[in-house]
Amino acid sequence: MTSANHEPASIWRTRARDFRNEIKPYIRYMAMSGFPSFLSLVLIASAIGYFTLLRDVPADFPIVQVGVIVLTPVLCWSPMRTYLAAADVVYLMPREHEMGPYLRSSFQRTILKSVFLAAVVMLLFLPIYRQAGAGSEMVWIILAALVLKAANAAGGWQERKLAWNSIRLLLRSARWLLTALAVAAWLTAMPWQALLFTVLCAALAWLCYRLPQRHRLPWERLIAEEAVTRRRYYAFFGLFIDVPVLPSSIKRRAYLSWLLPRIPFVHRYTFNYLFSATLFRSEIGGILIRLLLLGALVNYMTADAASLSGWVTAFVYALFGIVFSLQLGGLRSVHRYSVWKHVYPLPEDKQTDQLVQVDRAALSAGLLLLWLPAALPLLLKGISAPPIAMLIGALAYVAIRPMRLRRKVKSDADED
Repeated sequence: MTSANHEPASIWRTRARDFRNEIKPYIRYMAMSGFPSFLSLVLIASAIGYFTLLRDVPADFPIVQVGVIVLTPVLCWSPMRTYLAAADVVYLMPREHEMGPYLRSSFQRTILKSVFLAAVVMLLFLPIYRQAGAGSEMVWIILAALVLKAANAAGGWQERKLAWNSIRLLLRSARWLLTALAVAAWLTAMPWQALLFTVLCAALAWLCYRLPQRHRLPWERLIAEEAVTRRRYYAFFGLFIDVPVLPSSIKRRAYLSWLLPRIPFVHRYTFNYLFSATLFRSEIGGILIRLLLLGALVNYMTADAASLSGWVTAFVYALFGIVFSLQLGGLRSVHRYSVWKHVYPLPEDKQTDQLVQVDRAALSAGLLLLWLPAALPLLLKGISAPPIAMLIGALAYVAIRPMRLRRKVKSDADED
């Protein structure tokens, strides 16, 4: 191996290529599952709804609120793929002074992808914004978005360098809030007013970032972020095919863990407790919570617009319900290869029954929480058919889900 292959930039390219080769087989299995066809259907239906809205934007359409909701995440989101591993603390940390090209490669690739996503969202939002005819000209909105994206990328890097997690979370929340306020200013105020407000927000953020203690290069943080990213990739591919087991991420989530003591702590409820704790504290639970929050928000917005007499809301509800159930289905594979099930005297014959019970309870709660923001605005407008159809569909799916889940568990057992 030549010395050029030991250069940091070359190491980054090699690791990026190795990761792409690593996930290629799983991409093939995902493509064979029919998931791309499902995405195509969603894309077609979304395009129809978008052009319908664009052709006839309601006079009371909340253009500013929608702009803040859709633009803030894509402007604030600043990922960074470094492909670093725990062993790099030994092998690469002594070469920290040479890591500039390595980090530049990470910045260039990941920022390019996030900028592309932000550009797509902007291109979808601006035609609707133009219909409203309020606030700044579109050219000013685009320039402001570029500046805000660059500022958020710089802020995200400064947050990674912070020594304390609590301060990092606080400053990240402040960055998202200031970005949302700046976006609202550009959508409502005159350009010079919005520019002045944005400068004040940037100055405030700059002062806040200078105060806490920081690392020169946050090795531990970058390694932890890379591990989370890989875990999410494999959690997604795990919906279609068995994947290597990565170390799980455990979070307490006090707003859910209070439910665990409600489960009787006795022998016959062992797997109820196990699967509930796994659901509340693992990455699966975090994904489901984010889906619920996003789904509730989108359902409410579509229900408030009442497009196509509320049937657009029914479609969106069904879409989020399907995605929620797919993510929840990953619960059955979490402890599939655990050895302790064969070591401790646990009621293994009850495992499937109790998995079905936890799955049914979680699915029912999720579909209900998605149904409420979708149905109540429609019912208040006197539209009842779509909410009733959504409720009947949800109840029917909850009724047939246990049978399908048992078949999948049996199929997994036969493969083993």
